[in-house]
Amino acid sequence: MTTTTKPYVVCYRGVAHPWLCDQLGHFNTRHYMAAYDDAMQHFFAIVGYKKQDGYGWADVRHEIEYRAEIAPGALFHIDAALIRVGGKSITYHQRIILTDSNVVASTNKATTVLFDLEKRAAVTAPSIISDNAGQFTVPDDAL
Repeated sequence: MTTTTKPYVVCYRGVAHPWLCDQLGHFNTRHYMAAYDDAMQHFFAIVGYKKQDGYGWADVRHEIEYRAEIAPGALFHIDAALIRVGGKSITYHQRIILTDSNVVASTNKATTVLFDLEKRAAVTAPSIISDNAGQFTVPDDAL
């Protein structure tokens, strides 16, 4: 069962394989970040960003909250919504959801900037993201 509420969109699916879990028997912290990062790449494509040579997204802030354990073998999915689209930065919210129970296991509020890899500086984000933002935006105070 995969449920999500608008404006959130599912952008990643995963399995908590035993080798991704730690000695305590749950999904290891380092793998949360990897899953969130993979989901962000898919989410930005969903909202309209197309990869551009010489540019990349540079994360500047993450606020992760762990709410429920993810056990070995658990199926999970990540959904995401935009919070704010600025000139050079994007703030978004992600949720790791246990697919079988629909329990939110973790949340991540992140800010990233579009980065010119040669100049090593932030650049203006493409307008396609702000043009499409309305259908994917959740108010910050609704989190």
